[in-house]
Amino acid sequence: MTTAIEPKERTAELRGLRFHWVEWGEPGAPAIVLLHGISAMCRIWDPIGQALQDRYHLFALDQRGHGDTTWPDQPEYATEDYVGDLEALVAEWGLDAFVLVGLSMGGMNALAYTAKHLDRVSQLVLVDIRPAVNPDKRPNREQDKKTADDGHVALPSLDSAFSLRKLTHPYTPDESIRRHVEHLYKPLPDGRWANKHDPRVSYCWKPGNLWSELPSIDIPVLIVRGGQSYVLSGEVAEQMRSTFPNAQLVNIAAAGHTVPEDQPEAFIATIETFLAAHP
Repeated sequence: MTTAIEPKERTAELRGLRFHWVEWGEPGAPAIVLLHGISAMCRIWDPIGQALQDRYHLFALDQRGHGDTTWPDQPEYATEDYVGDLEALVAEWGLDAFVLVGLSMGGMNALAYTAKHLDRVSQLVLVDIRPAVNPDKRPNREQDKKTADDGHVALPSLDSAFSLRKLTHPYTPDESIRRHVEHLYKPLPDGRWANKHDPRVSYCWKPGNLWSELPSIDIPVLIVRGGQSYVLSGEVAEQMRSTFPNAQLVNIAAAGHTVPEDQPEAFIATIETFLAAHP
């Protein structure tokens, strides 16, 4: 794997928000846009950015309300809000065609964007997400409501954040967990640490139902499923594969929902094989 270097940090004021993203690679190389899942941030993509930066120009976005991108005044977290943001950023980046990769909520946003912009997305990679999610049936719904009302619970240290995430991500290696918490949390004046993302984002997420869009998306599509996922069942993943005109499905056995963090080397190899088959 390519020697780790820090990506370039970028920001832009668009649609009333300050968007933050990071870039690997050089302008002029084929572009890849990477969208994280709910309550995450752009730096989950570090391993793939480092691995592909010699061949691609990669953009990893902090989506609205996440990471170092600002929060909207009202909790506007519908799929169409995220798609509008991506439209503005693609114009800002000057991209005519690119590979679009999305994990979880980011995958739903990527799917919705692609359905509107088949002239721009050359290949689509959906990671552990189904085309329709009922937010009222998501686990921890009551806790999401409490967090939206009361804010995040601050933690005494990053070690505490590491221990907490390790409990809920049994398939994620320690290195991935440490990278995640280092970029997910911010220090408070009293020495404690708090999540960067808007505490309203999980409870106020309004995903669309995108099943009807799948038959019209005739570009090459890769569906990546974590073999231990609680979000995307094998049956639904296979239904997605058969509904897209040109899709393949890869199960990464020893991964849960956060596939790029759980099995980064296997995920990178899967992406590279797909892109080589569909240059």
